[in-house]
Amino acid sequence: MSDYPEIAVHVARDVQDGKLTSLREDGLYRHVEFTAQKGWTRIILVTWPFNLLVAGSHGSYHFERNGPDTEDMFDWLRGIRVEPDRWASKLVNGADSVREYDRDKLVALVKAEVAEAVKDGAPRGLRAAVREQILDSDRLCSRDWAMQMVYDFEHGVTYRTECTCGAFKDHEDQDDAYRWEFGEHWRQRIGDDHKVKVRETGGFAFSDVGDWRLDKVSYHFAYQCHAASWAIAQYDAARKQAEVAA
Repeated sequence: MSDYPEIAVHVARDVQDGKLTSLREDGLYRHVEFTAQKGWTRIILVTWPFNLLVAGSHGSYHFERNGPDTEDMFDWLRGIRVEPDRWASKLVNGADSVREYDRDKLVALVKAEVAEAVKDGAPRGLRAAVREQILDSDRLCSRDWAMQMVYDFEHGVTYRTECTCGAFKDHEDQDDAYRWEFGEHWRQRIGDDHKVKVRETGGFAFSDVGDWRLDKVSYHFAYQCHAASWAIAQYDAARKQAEVAA
């Protein structure tokens, strides 16, 4: 089993007729290559103690993992579940080097929060407003633009300005709410007890947007993780066959 099963299918299709070439076999020091007989796919595995380089047609990635069971990095990957998200933490360049913005995650989070709000009685027209201002925007392709649209979005939000003297007023516009203190209320107030605050009293705005996780490992990195797992299995099978033949 593996994460990103659709990518595992791509690897199996691309390298099903791969030819193994062992360019170096010196204990923990290896250089092994697989080249597809049809197509352009190539997988390169290079090892030295506690290190594995996976290179070829889909990029180069250097893993390093120091531990009592990882001197031979092939041992680390033999027979285990392919987990690109977890394996990324073992990259010399760090996990962030292979992460990218995932538009689908943002869309899913937007839709989920809107659906919950509608169920709880959000102002009418919320779905249409979100569709028009966010989901149909060509700016969704940019993480920064997409997050800004979500941060700025409001629908049917109302505000109440309250003063410690007891006076208050409801507003449909945030700027009007903040201006109330120095306009209408300034002319009415008497005494010194006047501390004003503005709070939202209704409507919809996205919550906890800063906590949204909107990234994924790149396709090419996930591909190379599956390719490495496949190649090690092929390497072991070839070694076993050679031992039997001998």
